[in-house]
Amino acid sequence: MNKSIVELIFELKFTCMTKEESIREELNLSPSEYHGLLSINPGEVVSCMKMSSSMGLSKSRGSRVIDKLIDGGYLKEAKNDGDQRIFNVKLTAKGISAIKKINSVMSECESAILKNVPSDELQTFTKTLHKISEIIKP
Repeated sequence: MNKSIVELIFELKFTCMTKEESIREELNLSPSEYHGLLSINPGEVVSCMKMSSSMGLSKSRGSRVIDKLIDGGYLKEAKNDGDQRIFNVKLTAKGISAIKKINSVMSECESAILKNVPSDELQTFTKTLHKISEIIKP
């Protein structure tokens, strides 16, 4: 029996979530902390408000996630020379290392896909994934 499109999407989602969960457990991060970590780039200094917004969280919920990332050693405070009232953060060496680990696992997954999808099918495959993503977005 052939699987439906939705069944295939859920299977793919489950596989990806399993890999993500494994990385999160290794780094001792909650889902919100994991996404928070991925919302800031190495070398970037960002306000807590902007980081909360990029995580899709309220300022108060984002602040709690940021506090946990600071407590975990992934982020540190970065002073704002222009306005002392604004709380900025940046990645620590541990945070940068965690992002490199996450990116490494993502690259491994992407390499496996690229290795197994013939190059003449890759553009159509990618367009189809984009189209599905757009269709099912809320």
